[in-house]
Amino acid sequence: MSTVILHYGLCASPNPAKCLNHQTLSPKSLSISKNQSFLSAIRVKKPKTHKSLIFAAQSNLLKVVRTVWKVGKDGIEAGTNLVPDSVPRPIARISVTVVVVTLALLVLKPVLSTALFVLAMMGLIYFTFIALNKDEGPKGGGGTTSTEDSLEEARRIMEKYK
Repeated sequence: MSTVILHYGLCASPNPAKCLNHQTLSPKSLSISKNQSFLSAIRVKKPKTHKSLIFAAQSNLLKVVRTVWKVGKDGIEAGTNLVPDSVPRPIARISVTVVVVTLALLVLKPVLSTALFVLAMMGLIYFTFIALNKDEGPKGGGGTTSTEDSLEEARRIMEKYK
């Protein structure tokens, strides 16, 4: 008689606390019913739907924002601890926050300025290209002649290779 051993992480029970590190299944326990296979007896997670993917993306964004907030608060606390004890803690905390925000803006300003400049130039180039090439677009009924032309060319090619 053969025996199947399921190792760590594979568990047929919906409650993970009931799962052991090693589960031994005999052929008798594998024969659940004639119409039901062993794989269908194990619960399989349903694939994520579009709605849950959006929620997951929003959840990740919230995690990032929370992490940045926490790191910022910890950084301000560390900076406050560097200020001498003769300065009152609230004033030291406010001063450190102002210095950190000022430095962050000084660092981010060139990056944001460059990104906005590049986007503005791309938009200007795009609209200029559209304005200069508006005469070369489809004429007449919109695009019916181009469809007929492509069908006629496809027929010619098919006739050529018959």
